[in-house]
Amino acid sequence: NCFFIVKGDSMSRDSVKPAGNKTAVQSLNPIIPAAGSFVFFGLGQLINKNFLKALVFFLVPVLFFVIEISTSNWGKYADILTGSADEYISLQTVDYSLSEEKKTGSAASEITESSGSLASILGLGSDEEDFDWGSEEDLWASADDGSAAGYVESFYEYPNYDLSRNNEKYIVRDFGGFFTRGVWGLVTLGRIVIGDEYAGKYMTLYDKNSRWLVADNSTLLLGNGLITLVVIILGVLIWVLGIADAYQTRIALNKSGKSEPFGDFIKRIWRDAYVYIILTPALVLILFFTLIPFLFTFLIAFTNYTYKIKLGAMLIEWSGFEAFANAVVDPAWLSIFSQIFAWTVFWAVMSSFTVYVLGFINALIVESPLIRGRKVWRMVMVLPWAIPSLISLILFKNMLNKDGLINQLLFATNLMEPVSNFLYNIGLQGRPDQPIYWFDPVYNGNLAKFCVIMVNLWLGAPYHMMLIIGVLSTIPRDLYEAANIDGATGVQRFRAITLPTVLAATVPSLIMTFAFNFNNFGAVYFLTGGGPVWDPTKVPDSMRIIGSSMPGQTDILISWIYKLTFTQSTEMFNVAAVYTIIIFLIIGGFSVYNMQRSKSFSEDE
Repeated sequence: NCFFIVKGDSMSRDSVKPAGNKTAVQSLNPIIPAAGSFVFFGLGQLINKNFLKALVFFLVPVLFFVIEISTSNWGKYADILTGSADEYISLQTVDYSLSEEKKTGSAASEITESSGSLASILGLGSDEEDFDWGSEEDLWASADDGSAAGYVESFYEYPNYDLSRNNEKYIVRDFGGFFTRGVWGLVTLGRIVIGDEYAGKYMTLYDKNSRWLVADNSTLLLGNGLITLVVIILGVLIWVLGIADAYQTRIALNKSGKSEPFGDFIKRIWRDAYVYIILTPALVLILFFTLIPFLFTFLIAFTNYTYKIKLGAMLIEWSGFEAFANAVVDPAWLSIFSQIFAWTVFWAVMSSFTVYVLGFINALIVESPLIRGRKVWRMVMVLPWAIPSLISLILFKNMLNKDGLINQLLFATNLMEPVSNFLYNIGLQGRPDQPIYWFDPVYNGNLAKFCVIMVNLWLGAPYHMMLIIGVLSTIPRDLYEAANIDGATGVQRFRAITLPTVLAATVPSLIMTFAFNFNNFGAVYFLTGGGPVWDPTKVPDSMRIIGSSMPGQTDILISWIYKLTFTQSTEMFNVAAVYTIIIFLIIGGFSVYNMQRSKSFSEDE
């Protein structure tokens, strides 16, 4: 043995390990296990001898594969490739032959043509004839009773691609699972509509057995595609974490010579990443209920989706930045948008400033040592905030009606004429009407805006009062006593002690109030409905095409977006999405900028 060790020049002395040291590990470049995890999930952990950890990472692609296979019909496609389905295909009923004329209805998806004009982006101005697909109720009724051929199948029908008119063959669409079909739908937004001839069949609205027979719905494909994309991104993040873990683990392994047990690894992760683990459920909810809907709206802005697109009978198409260019750059739309935007900013600033100032004043009064029965006053002054805002808005809407309580009180006290003249003289009222039309006439837009701000003041001031009362109670009384000794006046004490302390604590709340009021849909919609209407002489001709979706004088951006989205027969989904993105950029940028500059977020303590 001694001779073998001495004469064996090819053997390294380091290769002779003590028999009792079973935990010693050979040094290895950490790039090797990292590259292993790069090639496949868990391979780097396997190289590092972390078998349980490798199994955890390996289960990720296995889970993805199981989801894809369980939600797909790839087995049916394998039958076609191997010829096992040939007999079934030969026995299937063929809805058409290649010698037949193209049916009128299958051309419905060609109605919309892309062009650079605003009318084409909005789906307007088409000279082609519309095809009558019938009402949605009729389609679903026929699907329920099985009266329409092809709606309800008793067995799976294979696609016969030899009968496709233009050799169409959408393999992923017809057989794909959650991941493959999701990505395909996100990229294409569909290819086949109701009535189209494809693979020997007419496409239908519903088929419970043969999924490929169901016509494409672009919004469903877009939504499913976004969910798929998010899940894939999560998988990629796990893959990156696996690469980083393999690299760092190998470095630690080379230093210590011992492999970390899986139990110790779990304890370390729980200790070091405890906060992130606890936040995971909230992050998942935010991901699926906030991020995905936002991304859906964001992507709609890059399509031609308007009321002209009848889902199922027509397909949405990607249109790039054309909706942005026409909604923001077109002179007619830009003029209306600029006025709505200016009013929205003014409304957000004034409504936030007024409720904060009034709440501050009320808090100082209630907390004054001269006031008795503070609890009673607090309860009375907080009632407007305690009552549901919808009830208060409807109540004020009725009170400010032409025949409402306000006008009746003005008539009963003989104040109608002086009040009407006063409102006219200061420019809030277009005419000195008696009774006063608070919301309705075209010339009373300024008065309607004033009423909206005042009603919001009633609703919002109690919240800020209670917030500031809480801050005032935290200010040490010693500061005021020291200021009194130094001879400071009440105004000086307020400027040097009260105001800075309250502002430092409530600036985040004030910023959030601005963001809330910028999107305060209810305060406008339930009080004025956006009215009064715009002066017809000031409405650009190209804006008249949207009909009832035209904004009113008190509409803010969010209420106009609602009209563009939900007004029947004039829906402009892509334009509404563009304005939604603009709102997000404005509010997000304003909030982040001001929060970073405020003392509440700059202090590290």
